[in-house]
Amino acid sequence: MKSTIDQFLKAGGVSLVALLLVLSLSHTSRAQTASPNAPSIVRQGYTLLQRGWVGDAIATFRQAVQRYPQSVDAQLGLAIAYQRQGEDSNAWQAYQRVLQLDPANRSALSAVGTLGGYRPEWQRQGIAALTQLLELNPADNSARAQRALLYGYQGQFLESLADYDVVLAANPTPEVMLGAAQIYSFSGNFAQSVEWFDRYQATGNRIPVNAISAYALALQETGNPQQAIALLEPQLASLTTLNDTALQVRSALAVAYQANGQTQAALAVLQPLRDRENAVLPLARALSTIGRESGDMGLYDEAIDLYRQSLAATPNPSAGFLTEVADVLSESPSARTEALQLYGRAIEQQPSNRSLQVKRSIVESQLG
Repeated sequence: MKSTIDQFLKAGGVSLVALLLVLSLSHTSRAQTASPNAPSIVRQGYTLLQRGWVGDAIATFRQAVQRYPQSVDAQLGLAIAYQRQGEDSNAWQAYQRVLQLDPANRSALSAVGTLGGYRPEWQRQGIAALTQLLELNPADNSARAQRALLYGYQGQFLESLADYDVVLAANPTPEVMLGAAQIYSFSGNFAQSVEWFDRYQATGNRIPVNAISAYALALQETGNPQQAIALLEPQLASLTTLNDTALQVRSALAVAYQANGQTQAALAVLQPLRDRENAVLPLARALSTIGRESGDMGLYDEAIDLYRQSLAATPNPSAGFLTEVADVLSESPSARTEALQLYGRAIEQQPSNRSLQVKRSIVESQLG
């Protein structure tokens, strides 16, 4: 059902990004000591890192890589320090230098997999790094769970769920359950999504606000829109600013209202999103669903225009986002030529994705 895929996130997972902080792979956190034969300045950098003096460690590692540019220990220490400091771009570049020196370095591969979820343009390289890591150790379920998330970000749900089939069969952590529950929801496997959300809650954890919309979607699509509304309304009331989370919750609540036959309530809850630059995509998603479900093509056409705006403002759209926009445009006869082009762009990123090829063929047939 296209309305469910439309809820998936543009850049690959704003609602899932917080999970990456929890699911950071274990290899990087363990790689905190230099090899015995490393230069003394490199060992000093790791000592500073172990003591939590990250800024001093960065300064020391910078000196070390200038003196010993071919030292894997020095480059890796600098990368880890940057990552600890939250300097993601610098960390990403430093890990790339590690892999140039040591292409099979597990700590660097692990970190690239983790950082791959932070920016859309890093996702595919993150998947490649995790795939290489899994070739080295197929039993690394932390790496497999992270790859499942990145596949989900890219809209490659078959690959994502295949990884989750393995991970979920092996005593998964609550964090893995939560990630799987969201991917099941966004991929249209709603009963399984509810099951894993319930199992996550059975561990004693509350569903975080950044995952609420996925849970609400699964509830409404399994015939419980009133339960979804009851879940979302207090969440929205607790959010005092229109940040990304509030936009997501407001959009999800509008869709839940529509699923419950409350079109006017749905439109009312979306009103604060209008004419807000940071709300273009959440508004587009909600209006496309409301327009489709209510048969109001005026709303649907408005959603198409908003999708075009959002796509134009996205420098490196992921295949998942291109597909989302194409799915919406393909339902409008006047926009199908544009949808065909977008499917083509998505296929360039994922040439083996059979689902995309089928969608493109359907639109080609519709166009004649």
